[in-house]
Amino acid sequence: MFRKFKEDVFYDLGELGELAECIQSSVKELGHRIDMWLRTIYGVSPAKAGVALPIIKDGKVRFSGFAGRIKCPSGEVEVVPKVGWDGVRRMLDDVVSVFKNLPTYLRAGSPLGVVASAVALGWEDTLAVEYSPIVLELTWKFLSTFKPLSSERILVTAEGVVGKPNIAETAKFMMRGVPMGVFSRVRVVEDLGASAVFRALNEAVKRDLESLIRKFEGFTDPETPSVDVLTEELHHLISAHREVLRRLPETRDMSITRELLMRVREAGRGNPVIAAGVDQYIEYRTHRHLLKRGEENQLHIISTHKLYELWILAKVLQRVGPIQPVGRLSLKDGGRFVNGIEVEYDVRHPSGLRSLAGGAHIRPDIVVKLPSGRTLVIDAKYKKKVSEEDLGQLLIYAVELSQPDFFGAVAYLGDNKLWEFHGRRIALCKADPRTGYVDFSCLGLE
Repeated sequence: MFRKFKEDVFYDLGELGELAECIQSSVKELGHRIDMWLRTIYGVSPAKAGVALPIIKDGKVRFSGFAGRIKCPSGEVEVVPKVGWDGVRRMLDDVVSVFKNLPTYLRAGSPLGVVASAVALGWEDTLAVEYSPIVLELTWKFLSTFKPLSSERILVTAEGVVGKPNIAETAKFMMRGVPMGVFSRVRVVEDLGASAVFRALNEAVKRDLESLIRKFEGFTDPETPSVDVLTEELHHLISAHREVLRRLPETRDMSITRELLMRVREAGRGNPVIAAGVDQYIEYRTHRHLLKRGEENQLHIISTHKLYELWILAKVLQRVGPIQPVGRLSLKDGGRFVNGIEVEYDVRHPSGLRSLAGGAHIRPDIVVKLPSGRTLVIDAKYKKKVSEEDLGQLLIYAVELSQPDFFGAVAYLGDNKLWEFHGRRIALCKADPRTGYVDFSCLGLE
């Protein structure tokens, strides 16, 4: 059985027959994965990260903001994005095309890392993208710093005294008529426990990166340029892990046990790099376990609404010209881009207006600060109709941040609409990935 669902339509579970239980459990699983992923990596809830979850309500289900495939025992379901798969591919290609010219090392702090994290939201293998640069940096420091040492007791035979006599072993020689003594000596050797921890950590991250490549390549048309760019960046990370693994000493398949981790931490008390390596190993394995739940291959879902946000951001960055990110870019704290013009993405601001009702902050999708002193507020909505709640949210953003004139804009899938009154302006602006068209004049970026 094969069925197609639209991502923005409610479906009655009672009418889905044998698929109902699988769909319901899959939606709950997706919600769990995304929630755990955001809390694990960024320490925030989906609401604070601006991530809406699929809905199960009153016996109905809707996949708003997510599209892909669900494999069930009785068949397969395809959740079709409202902009079509060509629209999704266009968004992904456009975002990667813009972001690849920025710092391209794929990590949580770079634009491409956020693309991978946002699109593959909740995929357990994406954890490796977040950890890989930290693990590589720690491992290189470990390779260049002093190693923990341990003592090893050995037995040697000699005619003279060369150590502490071992009476029992010497007696065995004497009984055979061999005039030799057996002596116990201690030699200092490198403790391979720390190397074993760093080797196991790099192997685990490398395996997950390789798995993520297979999933990216299998999810969309492999000819899609953006997939090539993302997988190329992942291959660069994998190559870096292979290089450090080549340099790490062989550890003879030493098992990583709790006792070994505690011993390594104790032995490396004078080396903070080793202690950090142990912490990273424990943290990665713990987080990986939290995210790995249910049937790994049942869900193949991407976050279309986060991709749409990033597409609007990419279009704005492309419009304002050459610009560079400042500091870290993440789904938790957003990011800033500066080059004469400043563009903020998903940055939190204190809100005096919301504080009147007990709130504290606002978090618009995009704020553009022009050299002229003008500030534009743009909210991205992956929908065809804007609600009164959406407008209320935009009005608060505009009141708090737009200057010198009152202006706010929504980028969405519908047609242009404009409200103007005594110099105040609110615009609903068409931005449709199906055609690639964005009305920059409507957004205030003439």
